[in-house]
Amino acid sequence: MKKNFKWKDILMLQAVFFIYSISSVVSKFASGKELFSLEFILIYGLDVAILGVYALLWQQVIKHFELSVAYANKAVTLLWTLVWSLFLFHEHITVWKGAGILLVMTGIFILNGEEGK
Repeated sequence: MKKNFKWKDILMLQAVFFIYSISSVVSKFASGKELFSLEFILIYGLDVAILGVYALLWQQVIKHFELSVAYANKAVTLLWTLVWSLFLFHEHITVWKGAGILLVMTGIFILNGEEGK
């Protein structure tokens, strides 16, 4: 069931994972709130809404890819998590974390290159 894909499809897939990564950011903000407070409930409500949008978009995107390829691309959320942790939460990024992300991204590029042939 190999399909030829377009770069537009890959960009859409990556955009869906970008949206998914925002859920992690919202969850981290909620974790700093008192359990079951109004702020906590509202922030987690936003998180559920983001995950709902992600789920709907995911269903549309996987029509254009083999499921194994689409799911393997989900690893790009590691890159987005690294970006969020650096810029939003000012967390320390080690050389090993950077090397790991680079290795994962290389695998994604190789996988997408093989899928397009």
